[in-house]
Amino acid sequence: MKKLFLLVFPALIFIWGCSKSASSTSAGSNSSTSIWPLKAGNTWIYQDSIFNTDGTIGEVYSDSTYINSQITSRSGVTFYGITDSLGWFGTGSLLAVDPTNTSIYELDSINALASPAPIFILTPSDGYLIGSEQDFSNPSCIGLDAFYGFASTYTINSYSCYKNIYYVKDCNGNITYTNVIYISPGVGMVRFEEYSQVPGTTTNALYLDYSQTLKSVKLK
Repeated sequence: MKKLFLLVFPALIFIWGCSKSASSTSAGSNSSTSIWPLKAGNTWIYQDSIFNTDGTIGEVYSDSTYINSQITSRSGVTFYGITDSLGWFGTGSLLAVDPTNTSIYELDSINALASPAPIFILTPSDGYLIGSEQDFSNPSCIGLDAFYGFASTYTINSYSCYKNIYYVKDCNGNITYTNVIYISPGVGMVRFEEYSQVPGTTTNALYLDYSQTLKSVKLK
């Protein structure tokens, strides 16, 4: 299901500890107090749903996600492999939490040449603009990608979560794609939502096409 999200801000500089935060307690990536505990063997069971354009569910399945034994280092920070073969992260990705415990970064693979990409950042206020850039995926209609954070918490299946939203807009200002990620500190990702443009439309007509919702977690 993954698309676009990691392409959002190639111009963002990979500097640990630069993000502003609603909570900046220091914790290592694999600590139990990390915003996403990445200790090898930690396991999350998700319910993944694929939706039809009319809002009905087309497919539902269980998705077992865990931290594997892959490890690599970038700028002195350790990245841990995540196996999510049926879900949004897929196979081969690695995650790290920055030392200030405010940001989550991803590498597409252990041999990736590109800088790690931010997939979640705690922010000091609702609607806080984390970053934006022009989108040249359609050279005849240059759009805009934007990444926002929220300081308010949202309760999902009894978990208290923070939210980030990523928007893709075309040259006319129409939103063509959105994804939303909810993170609960000390637990990790609780829910991911992907919204796509309804086929055949050119307006802000989006529908929820995929979701990944935490059902249980086992942390070591």
